[in-house]
Parts: sequence; structure tokens; C-alpha cells
Amino acid sequence: RLKNIGTCTWSTSYAIVFYSGSQMGAPAVVNLPTSVAPGATVDVTVNMTAPSTSGHYRGYWMLRNASSVLFGVGPYGTWTFFIDIIVAGAATGTAFDFVASYSSAAWTSGAGALPVPGADGDARGFVLNLPAPVLETGSTGPAGLLTFPQNVTDGYIQGVYPAFTVQSGDHLLSIINCQSGASGCYVTFQLKYQVGAGPILTLKSFKEKIDGLYYNLDVDLSPLAGQNIKFILKVLATGSPTGDRAV
Repeated sequence: RLKNIGTCTWSTSYAIVFYSGSQMGAPAVVNLPTSVAPGATVDVTVNMTAPSTSGHYRGYWMLRNASSVLFGVGPYGTWTFFIDIIVAGAATGTAFDFVASYSSAAWTSGAGALPVPGADGDARGFVLNLPAPVLETGSTGPAGLLTFPQNVTDGYIQGVYPAFTVQSGDHLLSIINCQSGASGCYVTFQLKYQVGAGPILTLKSFKEKIDGLYYNLDVDLSPLAGQNIKFILKVLATGSPTGDRAV
């Protein structure tokens, strides 16, 4: 379902077009079924076939106007929208739950060790387990961690989890976003890890700001298979920490 937030009508010469990623047997171009006036919505149906091999698949799409110019969604009309699926194999399940196990992690900020759970508003930074967080879209998400970095410029908060042996095919799955209504939120999520007493390395880093959207994170951990890994979840303020309520 797409909403026309612009000022001109989308005619049936407008279409959604496959842009990148996994096409999953879909046609490359699907014209809009009706004209869409400014402020109106349209439902576009596209038949796809899930791949037969287990894994995570995402196909990115954009809109195309009657002059064959591509445009997207979001506040500036530049973002792709996507279909995101996981094809489950025989050996699926949760090997480690970072939310349920958050109290087993050592949480710190630039101010030192932090209590778990923390206290909302603690200037040293805090982490709380939310059983039903409200996401940027206004919808309710699965249980998640509300994190707030130390209340200083470029402050941070991080949790170092107990060591976990990674298996081939393991993925870290998460939704990352700012808490609904967190005006001014602009953070960097970092997934770090350490093997034994070795150096702390950054596996992935993602910037996120309050924009009415959330991101489905899927990190393939297979390159770390067989190793006993201490994972570190870190959230950093981007300059001012005001409003940085990250989930």
C-alpha cells in the first residue's frame, strides 16, 4: 500500500519497478491499477515465489513515472521500498536471545558501570527491557531494549555479553530504530565482538535517526563459526545525546 504524498496525480502509466536484490520471480514492472490523487493510497499486488534454498531474501523496488523517471518513498522521495522474507530450513530457532539475556551483559558508558535494569533519565546512560516497544511507525514491536547513551556530546552505552559459540548459518536478527516520539534521536548502532582477550572488532555499524521508519537488521555470523565470541552491543550519540532513545 503506497500513499501519494506529492502534488500531482499518479496515472496508470506510473508503475513500481524492480530495482535490486532478490526478484523472486516477480515481473520487473507492474503498472498501478488505478490513478492515485494526491493524498490517496493504492494497493499494488505482485506475485512472487519464495526461493527453495533457506536464507534471508530482500528485493528492493522503486516507483516510475509516466516519463520513465524513477523515484522512491520517504520524506525526500529517494528511498527504495522492499519485500523481506526468511526461508526457513530444518535447523531454525533462537540460539541466543540478546533481549531476554540483557541482564547477563556488563553494561557501561563513559561514566563507568551501569545498573541493570537502569533508571529512565539516568544521565550516565541506561538500558531497559521493553516487553512491547512502540516503534517509529507507531506499531508495537517484539520485546526490545531501550538504550540511552551517556548524556554528554558523543556519549555511548554498551553491553558486553557472555561468550557464545557461533555455529555455521547463525544470523543475528533485530529491528533497529528510535523509540516512537523520540524527537531529535540520531544514533549509531554498532555490533562489535571479541575473541578471548583479543582486540575488539566492529562487525557492523548502522546510523539511525527518527524518520518514521525502522530497519530490519540481518547479520550473517557464519564467518565467525566455531569461535567463542563475546558480542558487544553499542549505541553512540551523534553529537548531542538529546532524544537518543534507541530501541
